[in-house]
Amino acid sequence: MDAPLHAPLRINAISRTPLSTKRTQKRLEAFLQDFQDRTTAAQGGHSAVTVQVQKLKDALKEDKDVVKAVGGR
Repeated sequence: MDAPLHAPLRINAISRTPLSTKRTQKRLEAFLQDFQDRTTAAQGGHSAVTVQVQKLKDALKEDKDVVKAVGGR
């Protein structure tokens, strides 16, 4: 029998202060590294969450690169 599935964790906003794309990307990188370190230490974790945060980080980097190529906002 397969192991039961568990829904990924929810991430709730704790602040409404706007952040630049660059600053958001740096915070996501720090969060992702910390999250990966903790889940690796626990020998398990929520890989779906890690993948989604990685995709968000990559999308922000792509957006930043496009804005930089166009001339900035």
